[in-house]
Order: sequence, then structure tokens, then C-alpha cells
Amino acid sequence: MRSWVVMSMVVIGSAVACARGAQEGAVQEARPIASADGAAPRPQAPRRVPPTPMKLDTLRREAVAALMATLVGRENEPAGTVFKNVKLHKTMPAKEFVTMMDEQFGRGLGINCTGCHMDNQDYASDARKDKIIALQMIKMQRDIDTRYIAKVKELDDPRPKTTCVMCHRGATHLTTEMDVPTAPVPLRKR
Repeated sequence: MRSWVVMSMVVIGSAVACARGAQEGAVQEARPIASADGAAPRPQAPRRVPPTPMKLDTLRREAVAALMATLVGRENEPAGTVFKNVKLHKTMPAKEFVTMMDEQFGRGLGINCTGCHMDNQDYASDARKDKIIALQMIKMQRDIDTRYIAKVKELDDPRPKTTCVMCHRGATHLTTEMDVPTAPVPLRKR
């Protein structure tokens, strides 16, 4: 059964990747005016346009929907038994696990599945450093939740929880600058 799920993920991932490549346009080819040795410039291959945030969200939703379709009948089984090499959240139901990956990591960091996982659909691989960083960040989040946030009694939430979005705001790297605030809008007189 597990090999069927893996094969389904590979086939679906390949289809999504092919569809993504076919749908994305190319930037107009840049042509150098002249080369250093005076020879005619070589034509360059067109560059791919990075997907817009909306396009990226659409691609991620399609990939998540395809993956969810492979989980039919196993949605409530622990993620650690449905997927290979799950290091954290092993006991979380598989459907919740995939939803968490989409919402917390995908949307929270503004990335697609390949932000952490390999392009070849080998989701179990730890070859990408971003996957290792994400695992360390989850551990940091748990530490913040249990050791610090939980001790702030003045918070209205009985079980306060930090998330990726709280800091990342849809970007993979945190900014070190703040926007200059604009002038406040004057109040209208009634």
C-alpha cells in the first residue's frame, strides 16, 4: 500500500511539474549589444518568469489536492505511518499533516512544496538544507510555545501558539527593516 502511495505521489508530482513548466511563460530574450571580442553575440535561452504569489498559491493548492486524493481511506492514520521519514508530528493524522504543510509552511513562507522538498518528488529526502532549517524552526517554535509564551498569563488565549506566519509574513527570509509609517488619515468630521 505504501509503495502505491509513493508511486501516486511521483506521478502526480510529475504531472504538476510538467503543467507548471508549460503554463509559465518566458521573459523576453535579452540580447547583448556586442561581445568583448567583437564577435556576434550568442543567443541566450529564455529565462523563466518566477511565478507570482497567486500562481504559486494555485500550484501549491493543486499539488495538495492531488496528494489528498492519494490519501483516501488513510486520512486519519498517523502521518508517521502514511509518509516516509516523518521526524516531527508523527502521530498527527495524515490529512492534518498535509494541511499543516500547506498552511503553515507553504502560505506562511510563500513557497511551494519544493521549498523544502526535492524537485524529484522524493519527499523523504533530507538533502535540501531548507528542510533541515524548517525542522529546527519547528523545534524553536515548540520551545517558544512551552517555555515562554505559555508563561505570559495576561494573554487572552488559554493555549497561545506561535506560527511561522507570525514572523515570516509570507517570506522565506525575515526582514531586518520596517516600513516608514505613512501619515495617519485625518478623521472625518460628522
